[in-house]
Amino acid sequence: MQEIDIIDETFDRDRTSTYELSIQVSLNGFSYAVKDTIRNTFIALFNTGWQGFSISSVDFRNFIGKLTEAKPWLKGEFKKVIVAFNLPYFTIVPNEFFEPSKSKLLLEQVHSTPDGFELGFTELPNLSLVIIYAAPHEFINEWKSLHGGSLFTHSLLSFIQVPYSYTAKPFLQVDIDQQHLAIILHNNGQLLAANSYLCKSTTDVVYYTNALARSVIDNTYNLQLNLTGDGELMAGLPEEIVKYVNSVTHQANFYKPVFFSYRLLRYRTEYFRLFNLGVTCE
Repeated sequence: MQEIDIIDETFDRDRTSTYELSIQVSLNGFSYAVKDTIRNTFIALFNTGWQGFSISSVDFRNFIGKLTEAKPWLKGEFKKVIVAFNLPYFTIVPNEFFEPSKSKLLLEQVHSTPDGFELGFTELPNLSLVIIYAAPHEFINEWKSLHGGSLFTHSLLSFIQVPYSYTAKPFLQVDIDQQHLAIILHNNGQLLAANSYLCKSTTDVVYYTNALARSVIDNTYNLQLNLTGDGELMAGLPEEIVKYVNSVTHQANFYKPVFFSYRLLRYRTEYFRLFNLGVTCE
């Protein structure tokens, strides 16, 4: 996993109360982005792996302790803190079928809950849907001790809203996080389907993408497909997937306009999931 630690020269450790902190916890590691809300500009990006551990065996107290020791400003007050879990343990259900007490039952229709994980949910009132997800209990507890008012959610929230320019046609978002694939399908601006898969090759990505799209839409060739993310699976993927979909882009299409400091510009598409989280949760 690529190690990144970029802080723009305009970053002011004494002004974190005007900054928004977006955090992502994935199977592969931990990342955060900082946005200056006054300038609507991202000014910091950090990414690191779990150093050979699986997410179920990470000592999160030690990890967060070392992180805040190296970056004490993370303990400061922020205008908003968003923590998203980019993990495969999630499902989406209509409001009418959801009750918090039934979260475990509903999630376990599609995923078992790993040991040491707790359940959470995010309501999407505009879509009359609820995302139910499982996330590591220890991380949540340790992070709450730093920022008790954090918004905890699933990273799928980054893809719930699409830019206005894509609301009049079927739009397929394909996001890669190392070997993990997320596919989100919209039509006329409405969410139709979303799922995640473990992939070992580019062929797997193409197969799952086509399978999900064709299970919902008859004619998939005229889909608008956009690729984001990072990892070995991205190599050669645009050239392969365009054989099945007429229009393929590889760019960061943010829900609302947002800016980046010069050093962060090159990472917009690779870390789109993380950056768009803050844009979507405004």
